[in-house]
Amino acid sequence: MKMQNRHSRSAGTGGAAAVALAVSLMTSKALACSEPVFAASIPDGSAASESEMAAVQKAVKEYVSSGEAYIACLEDSGSNGSPTYIKKRNETIDGMERVAAQFNRELRQFRKNS
Repeated sequence: MKMQNRHSRSAGTGGAAAVALAVSLMTSKALACSEPVFAASIPDGSAASESEMAAVQKAVKEYVSSGEAYIACLEDSGSNGSPTYIKKRNETIDGMERVAAQFNRELRQFRKNS
């Protein structure tokens, strides 16, 4: 009987270790995802050249694409649904929307002055 109790405890510990390992792997996969960073500066549309606007448009598109890839990576890591995933996903979407809105404001100003 004592052996059976020891065995059942070790199985419980093994189960906990398996869960800890699975969480660790999901966390490490999520850490492998690269958060997008928008490093470009959006010029004032009333004073920008066409080439400046074209360059920043390309940077905005790359940023949005990186953001979408980041969210997909987080989902693939198995962490979707967790509070951390939801926070990172929402922050990424907010950032993409903020950058796109700022660019669109300046683009409208650029077109208005052209």
